[in-house]
Amino acid sequence: MEWGSESAAVRRHRVGGERREGPAAAPPPEREARAQEPLVDGCGGGGGRTRKRSPGGSGGASRGAGTGLSEARAALGLALYLLALRTLVQLSLQQLVLRGAGGHRGEFDALQARDYLEHITSIGPRTTGSPENEILTVHYLLEQIKLIEVQSNSLHKISVDVQRPTGSFSIDFLGGFTSYYDNITNVVVKLEPRDGAQHAVLANCHFDSVANSPGASDDAVSCSVMLEVLHVLSTSSEALHHAVIFLFNGAEENVLQASHGFITQHPWASLIRAFINLEAAGVGGKELVFQTGPENPWLVQAYVSAAKHPFASVVAQEVFQSGIIPSDTDFRIYRDFGNIPGIDLAFIENGYIYHTKYDTADRILTDSIQRAGDNILAVLKHLATSDMLAAASKYRHGNMVFFDVLGLFVIAYPSRIGSIINYMVVMGVVLYLGKKLLQPKHKTGNYKKDFLCGLGITLISWFTSLVTVLIIAVFISLIGQSLSWYNHFYVSVCLYGTATVAKIIFIHTLAKRFYYMINFIYLAKSTKKTMLTLTLVCAITFLLVCSGTFFPYSSNPANPKPKRVFLQHVTRTFHDLEGNAVKRDSGIWINGFDYTGISYITPHIPEINDSIRAHCEENAPLCGFPWYLPVHFLIRKNWYLPAPEVSPKNPAHFRLISKEQTPWDSIKLTFEATGPSHMSFYVRAHKGSTLSQWSLGNGTPVTSKGGDYFVFYSHGLQASAWQFWIEVQVSEEHPEGMVTVAIAAHYLSGEDKRSPQLDALKEKFPDWTFPSAWVCTYDLFVF
Repeated sequence: MEWGSESAAVRRHRVGGERREGPAAAPPPEREARAQEPLVDGCGGGGGRTRKRSPGGSGGASRGAGTGLSEARAALGLALYLLALRTLVQLSLQQLVLRGAGGHRGEFDALQARDYLEHITSIGPRTTGSPENEILTVHYLLEQIKLIEVQSNSLHKISVDVQRPTGSFSIDFLGGFTSYYDNITNVVVKLEPRDGAQHAVLANCHFDSVANSPGASDDAVSCSVMLEVLHVLSTSSEALHHAVIFLFNGAEENVLQASHGFITQHPWASLIRAFINLEAAGVGGKELVFQTGPENPWLVQAYVSAAKHPFASVVAQEVFQSGIIPSDTDFRIYRDFGNIPGIDLAFIENGYIYHTKYDTADRILTDSIQRAGDNILAVLKHLATSDMLAAASKYRHGNMVFFDVLGLFVIAYPSRIGSIINYMVVMGVVLYLGKKLLQPKHKTGNYKKDFLCGLGITLISWFTSLVTVLIIAVFISLIGQSLSWYNHFYVSVCLYGTATVAKIIFIHTLAKRFYYMINFIYLAKSTKKTMLTLTLVCAITFLLVCSGTFFPYSSNPANPKPKRVFLQHVTRTFHDLEGNAVKRDSGIWINGFDYTGISYITPHIPEINDSIRAHCEENAPLCGFPWYLPVHFLIRKNWYLPAPEVSPKNPAHFRLISKEQTPWDSIKLTFEATGPSHMSFYVRAHKGSTLSQWSLGNGTPVTSKGGDYFVFYSHGLQASAWQFWIEVQVSEEHPEGMVTVAIAAHYLSGEDKRSPQLDALKEKFPDWTFPSAWVCTYDLFVF
C-alpha cells in the first residue's frame, strides 16, 4: 500500500514508535507533528506530490489526533455511556407510576379495574357473533354500568344504549377491501351534566377479541379502565361542562366494524368533538400516544397539560401512519368517516404474545392499569371541563411535534416551529460550508477536497457496512438459522451491530493511511484493538448462530415467545359455468406467520414439509384458498395437508337469486348467502369484463392487491340472510363466463370450530408454537 512521498526514514520512525509500549514510547507533540508533516495532496496515496503544512492550516487536525484518549479509555468511556443510557431507558420503562397514587376517593382505583378485567377475560375468547361476545360480555358490562349508575352523584346523568348496527364501507388497508357487518353490538354510555350537554368527548375501547385468545390487553383492560373512569367521574362532586361518551364496541377485531356503525349511525355521534381511543399492540407496560389529530394541536396540548404519566412519540405516529406496520385501529374510522380529531393510545410492551393464548390478565401489572387509568381520567376530565372542546373548530389547524423525556414530561411544539428549526440548521450548514469553500485556498488549505473526501469515505463506510450485514443475513437464512435474534435480542447486537461498527471503523482506518484529515473523528489515537475485538465478537456470535445455539422461540411460561401458525381445516368445492362440481378436495391449510415458515416445525411433525406446498389455483381469486383477510401478498408460502372432509352443523349456503340486463347494458347479479358469523367473499372479473358497481361500501368496487376483490363479512346474533348485488360491464363475450366468485365460511366459535383431525394435528405442535385453528368451507362459482 502506497504512502505517498513520505520518506523511508519517517516511516521507520513511525513504525518504531508504534511498537514501543508504555509512557516512554509516546513522542513529544512537536516530534509527532514533524513525523506526520508530509501530507498527500488528495484522497489517495498515489499522487506522489506533497504540500507544506501551515501552522494554522489542516495540520491542526493531525496534531489533534495525538491528543486523543488511549484506546482502552475511549472504549470504556463509550461503553459506560451506552450502559448508562440503556439503564435510564430501562428504569423509565419499569417505573410505571409514582407511588401512593390511586385507591382514594375521586382517584382511579386500579384494583377495581383489575376486578373488571378478570371477569371479562374469564369468559374466554370473545369473537364477534359468539355467545361469549354478544351475550355474556354484554350482560356483564350492562350489569356493572347499572351498579355505577346507582352510585352516581346527582350532578350527573347517565344514559345507556345498546346499538345493533348494520352497514358497509371500503377501507384502504391491507391493499384495500370492503367490509360488511350485520347486527353487531355496541354498548354506549353517556355521562353528562344533569341539564344535558351540546358537546361531547368520546372514549373508545373494544371488548371483542381475536379467536383463541382471551384478549386481556387487546382490549379487555382498556374497557376495564373505562368502566372505572366512568365510576370515578360519575361519583365526582365536580360538575362537567360537556358530556363524556363511553363506547364499548364489540367488533373491532372485525377490521373496525363496530366503530364505523357507531360514528355513522348513532344519534349521539353528532355531539362528539374529540375522542380518545384505547388500544394495544402488546401486553401491559406503558400506554403510548402514537397517533393524534389530524391537525388540532390543542388535543396534544390537552394531553401534555393533563396526563400524570406522559408517554408520547411523534416518531411512532410517522411510522404507524406510513403503513409499514400492517395494523390499524378505530382511530382511522373516527378520523376518516367521522371527521373527528383524537388521540390514539396503545400498550406496546411484550408484543411477542399479542393476539395469542398468553394474553392473559395476570401478565398485566396493576401499575400498568393504574398509570393508564390516571392518564385517561385526567385527560377526559380536562377535555370535559375545557372551553376549547366546544370551539374545537377554531383551533383545528396545525400539527404538533411531540415526544416525552424518559416519561417525566412531554415536549410539544407546533410543526411549523420544527420546520423553522430544520431550515435554520440546513441554512447554517450551507452558509458555513459555502464560506469555507469560497475562501481563498491559502487561508483554508484544500478544504473542498478535504470535505468531499471525508463525505465520500463516510458514505462508503455506511454502504459497505450495509452490504456486510446483508451478506451475513442472507447466509444465515440460506443455512436455515433465520430469526435467531427473535428470542435473544443481544444476538442481533453482537452479530449485526458489531459487524456494522467494525466495518465502518475498518473503512476509516484504511482511509487514514491514505488521508490523515479524518483523524479528528476519533476519540482514540488508535482503533486497532477495538476493531479486532468487534470482529472477534461478531465471528464468535456468527459461529454460534450457524451451529443453532440460539433457538428463535420460547415456551418459557414467564416470558413466552411463540411462533404463530394458522391452521384451517377446509373443504373446497369448485363449480363450472353450468354449476357442476368439477373439483372437490379437503385438507388442513397451514400458514406460518414469520420468515421461517415450517422449517422448525417439520422435525416435530414430519408430514408437514415442502412436499405439501399449496399450489395456486390460477383461475381462482386469491389462488383459491380461504383467506380470512386479504394478506395473500404478505405471505408467499403456505402448505396444504390432505385431510377428510368437514361437515359443519350450520353449513353455509350461497345462491344466485337473479341475473338481469340493465338499461345501460351491464349484467346485474344478485346473490344471497347464509352461514357462520364470519365469511369472506372473493370476486375476479374475467378478460373483457369489469365490475362497474355493487351494493357494498359506497357503491364503487375496490380491488385488493393483485386485482381481485375481497369482501369481509360478519354478523352478530340472529342476523338475516345476506343479500347483495354486483354489476358487470361486458365488453367482450367469453365462453368461460364473466366473473368467478367464491365464498369462504369461517367457523371461529362453537362446536363447528373444531374437527378431530384439527385437534389431533394441534396436539403434535411443540409447546413453543401457538397454533390458531378453525374449520372453514370454500365454494367457487363461475357466472
